[in-house]
Amino acid sequence: MEISIVIYSIIASLIGVFIAMLASIIPGLHIYNVIALTMLLAFTAADLFSGLHPIVLTGFMLGMVVGFSMLFTVSSQYFQPNDESFRSIMLPHERFLLEGRGHEAVMLGALGSLVAIFIITLLFPLIPSFFALARNIVQPHGYWMVALVMFFILMTEWPKDHGVGKTGWQRFWDGWVQLLMGYFTFIVAGILGMFVFYRTIVPVENAFQSLMPLFVGLFAIPSQIMTFMTKVKVPKQYICDSVESAPHDVMRGSASGFLAGLYAALVPGMTPGPALLCTGHLTVTSGERQFLIGGGVGRVIYYVGALMLFFMPGVFMRRGGAAINISLFFVPETPEQFFLISGIIALTGAVSFLLIGWFSRLCAYLVEKIDYNWFSAIGCAMLIVLTIQITHWQGMVLLTVATALGLVPNMWHSRRLNLLAVLMVPVSLNMSGAGPAVARFFGFY
Repeated sequence: MEISIVIYSIIASLIGVFIAMLASIIPGLHIYNVIALTMLLAFTAADLFSGLHPIVLTGFMLGMVVGFSMLFTVSSQYFQPNDESFRSIMLPHERFLLEGRGHEAVMLGALGSLVAIFIITLLFPLIPSFFALARNIVQPHGYWMVALVMFFILMTEWPKDHGVGKTGWQRFWDGWVQLLMGYFTFIVAGILGMFVFYRTIVPVENAFQSLMPLFVGLFAIPSQIMTFMTKVKVPKQYICDSVESAPHDVMRGSASGFLAGLYAALVPGMTPGPALLCTGHLTVTSGERQFLIGGGVGRVIYYVGALMLFFMPGVFMRRGGAAINISLFFVPETPEQFFLISGIIALTGAVSFLLIGWFSRLCAYLVEKIDYNWFSAIGCAMLIVLTIQITHWQGMVLLTVATALGLVPNMWHSRRLNLLAVLMVPVSLNMSGAGPAVARFFGFY
């Protein structure tokens, strides 16, 4: 491989990290939304990029994925506070923010992200045969592995009301209304996912982005709406010089995050959220620091590790939106390309880690000087514009429906995790072979 191509790829990857950092300022924006827009612009300007080596563009997209996977939670840490009226449980990063310790929460997650980058760049290249074997083992059993996770999610939904009704029936309803709304959310999200998989209304030329309006509507827009409705006053944030974390916190948090990220990377239809719920029980993870570190590890293993498997010789597993988009113009062919990719991931991971502390200070400063509702307003506007630009008015229809459903967990204090049925249900049914029959039952096929 020519030295010039290597240099250009490295430069392009660093540009990708910079763009990811800019995109990360907008809470709720997802890296795959940015990649989709990038691909749209690249195909529109095909003549301009015709002379560009595919691996250079691949390096650019790798930089965006690595940078965004490590930086995108920072803005959410500072710009999306919620009070107790909209959350039945206050997660550790929310409590840290309201105590003025948002920077500490960010750096604990960054520690987990750094651990994940070490694992991906130092361990993954040594065991390609393990991933090839794991892929072959998981492939015929993926449907019931996803189904078990769905069953666990439903089984662990619990009533969060303390039963303060005056009569027995009032207390009974107070307990069950949250459970029923959680199950309702799961069922409707699953049906919505089946509809998009089998009869999407998104135009054919952009049908590969059919899931975009669903995920934006289910998760991103409702979070912004809740931020508008909240009355929380974000206190001045203390920028600590160091964070306290015992070795066992790092080990147990990393173990939970690694297993969750690996499970989500290997099993179709899985994401780090439900996987972390399961592995947290498996590794008996406890404490806020282990939770934050595990989340950092799991996210990076899922986003970056799964993409790494696409380039790994003998594996070439195409998982996630980034791998799908890259495969449109580049298919890995040699081990030399794989080791270049590994080096780019190590470099962009190190650069992103060094940027996290500065980026966290910037977000803390911005939330002190500017009302966080402005960030939510800009985020909402950008997400809506991106959705319309990529999926046209049909995508806006899906976005509206998904947003209405995404607000249900916030209004009835059920878990947002149930919304992931939009992906898990159709994937599990399709892998089992029952997907077409279920789609015909609903008139989608």
